[in-house]
Amino acid sequence: MGASKKGYGELEAKQSGEKDGFDDRQGATSQRAAPLVSGRGEAYLSGLLDQLYRLQDRIRFVQARQKDRDTVPEDLSDIDREHRERVEAVQRIRERLVEAEAERRHAEGELADFQEKQKKYQGQLMQVKNQQQYAAAWKEIDATRKHVKELEDSALKTIGDIDGLQAQLDERQEGHDALKKRWDDAYAAWQHSLADLRGEVAALEKKAATIEERVPDALKREFYRIFKGRQNTAVAVVISDSCSICRSRVRPMLQQQLKRGELVHCEGCHRILYLERPPS
Repeated sequence: MGASKKGYGELEAKQSGEKDGFDDRQGATSQRAAPLVSGRGEAYLSGLLDQLYRLQDRIRFVQARQKDRDTVPEDLSDIDREHRERVEAVQRIRERLVEAEAERRHAEGELADFQEKQKKYQGQLMQVKNQQQYAAAWKEIDATRKHVKELEDSALKTIGDIDGLQAQLDERQEGHDALKKRWDDAYAAWQHSLADLRGEVAALEKKAATIEERVPDALKREFYRIFKGRQNTAVAVVISDSCSICRSRVRPMLQQQLKRGELVHCEGCHRILYLERPPS
């Protein structure tokens, strides 16, 4: 049940017409960005990595909010599932009603034929000439009566089945209006919440775009290459001489390279390493 067109039993988790803001950028090819930032000093590189780290947080927050936006609420899913089950049950009852009506018509037609035969044999009974003909006529009448009885019982059973199926159908259809109102209310509440989420996502994407403008293109491509290939984490903080993501030890030489303003990748997970500056 997408946002573009609502319909019972047709919920879709994705809202039509909405596109994630970072798909194209994450798919970009990259080149090593180190030559762009090496030799520019610790403050310059740390400033860039500050921006990348903030960008990473913004993108992940956007993705989380987009997931919230595109996920159908549980209460609406429950109502939709209930309606879908009701529709399927009603359809099965209607199909069985059609079959039962066909069975009834067939049984009534066959019953009419045998009732006519019974009348015919009873008329012939008055015209018999001898005992042998009389016995044969009664045999036919008796067999016809039995068959008529069986057909009558079958027709009555079918009529009873039809009445029961119709009662089930009426009962299920009685709750349709109440279920529809529940669905409409839940859908309206969801759409109202989506308006707030769409605004929040747009604001977050704008902030991320502003941060992106401050990052050199090659470094940005490198960031998105790693971000896409490493579970949405391209920048890892160095904590206690180790990569905060994979816990690989960062050798002293690499830490010195970071301090000199060089771009350094973790030797374990190949993410961009970020050495936080102590507060001044």
